[in-house]
Amino acid sequence: MGDVALTVPVIRAAAEANPEDRFTLVTRPFFAPFFEGIDNLELIFPDLKKKHKGFIGLTKFFIELNTQKNWDIILDLHDVIRTRIWRALFRLSLKKVFIIDKGRKEKKEILKNRLQTPLKHVTERYLDVFRKAKIQTAPLQTKSIIPSPELKEKANKLISTLSAKGNKNIGIAPFAMHAPKMWDLDNCQRLMDLIQEKYQATFFLFGGGPKETEKLSKLEDKEKGRFNMAGKIPFDQEIALISSLDLMIAMDSSNMHISALTGIKTFSIWGGTDPIFGFSAFGQPKEYSIHIPEGKLHCRPCSVYGGKPCSQDEILCMKYVTPSLVMNVIESQGGLS
Repeated sequence: MGDVALTVPVIRAAAEANPEDRFTLVTRPFFAPFFEGIDNLELIFPDLKKKHKGFIGLTKFFIELNTQKNWDIILDLHDVIRTRIWRALFRLSLKKVFIIDKGRKEKKEILKNRLQTPLKHVTERYLDVFRKAKIQTAPLQTKSIIPSPELKEKANKLISTLSAKGNKNIGIAPFAMHAPKMWDLDNCQRLMDLIQEKYQATFFLFGGGPKETEKLSKLEDKEKGRFNMAGKIPFDQEIALISSLDLMIAMDSSNMHISALTGIKTFSIWGGTDPIFGFSAFGQPKEYSIHIPEGKLHCRPCSVYGGKPCSQDEILCMKYVTPSLVMNVIESQGGLS
């Protein structure tokens, strides 16, 4: 989800710079709210679980796609097996195809030799594909996921119902796809305590799926102004709610990217992964990325995406990121002022 979210500022910039052109994005229906308000962008949704599953299904989808329009340019922003099949078929039909360079070798070199030179941000890699195709883009805007006015109104009404006037409205998203990127829920509890000891604050807790919803329910305390939003509202309304908060505290996760791309302050907590690989919260100061000091653990970062199992008995890189450390960073950066 985070990869798709990070295409938004680039696709929006290309669409705005070329209003006479038509852009078509092949993606999943769930991601449609990211692209709200891009008038010359059409979304097409393959049925990857049934009709377009497997090689035969992917070929069938290509045939359907290729007969719809006379495509001028094909951009592969993903470079996975599925898109490799499609782009090969487009090349056979003599279409111009341009492909993202994910910098896989550079990332492996960082992990192997513990280099500290930051790689280009993934949005720059997306931009490079448009540049190769000689497609002009407008300047990238940090605030590029833009909910509709109707959704914003619903979000503001929800906040006014749950939050006292004058409170700081803070999002917390403690989950991620892999364990080395997740913060302990006890830490979230303690951080909320620390903040509410000094500030008037209401917390909105974010997650997805039954397991995360159940875990977040244990943190919910309506009397203290702590509300579990997981599973409570549709995804497009959730994005609008996030865009109406004062700040978000998230892991290296899709919620981090969504929050940053709606233009609010986003403080991110990093464990086994690192912003150095180019997946930091877009448009946020580097000081908003919180992790243990460089060199404190020889094994960190251990992977690009967090999927590698931890080599320690416990995930120390997350354990050492304490609630007091996070609180100090947020305060020192003016996150609660």
